[in-house]
Amino acid sequence: PVTVSGITNAVLVSAGGSHTCAVLSDGTGKCWGANWNGQLGDGTTTEKHTSTTVSGLSNATLIGTGSSHTCALLSNGSMECWGANWNGQLGDGTTTQKNTPTQVLNISNAVSIGGGESYSCALLSNGTMKCWGYNYYGQLGIGSTAEKHTPVTVLDLDDVASVSSGGSHTCVLLSNNSAKCW
Repeated sequence: PVTVSGITNAVLVSAGGSHTCAVLSDGTGKCWGANWNGQLGDGTTTEKHTSTTVSGLSNATLIGTGSSHTCALLSNGSMECWGANWNGQLGDGTTTQKNTPTQVLNISNAVSIGGGESYSCALLSNGTMKCWGYNYYGQLGIGSTAEKHTPVTVLDLDDVASVSSGGSHTCVLLSNNSAKCW
């Protein structure tokens, strides 16, 4: 292990496919590693071997990294994502790559996030979930394999306590301490 340059006040860290990001105690973010799809959020596509500041990110409480994209949960319950967007994993209704944070549509009460290979999920304050992006393996939990470019509600979940997303699947811990995966 080596010390990450420029990180002295991190409150959490998330490792993606080939990049890593941290939320700092002041609500800003820093990322480092591969950046060919803008997943570091600094407005460039230049690989960084030291941490770089995520452009315009403030009031972040959580950060989640996917394969080539990153999402942050903000203190007001909204989300912003950046990076690759081939499958709509940024949740802004497009498939256009964004090199800086962009607002996820229709998310205003998120309490946790999960990032998969080319999809994203949000756990909402009412115990339900929404996911968006790549869905070839049914990882959005919507009963089909249709790709979605904006958040859609995961079926048959209303008591989720926590979420974890893998490469092509998602699992949740329910409030009764049981788990569900898809």
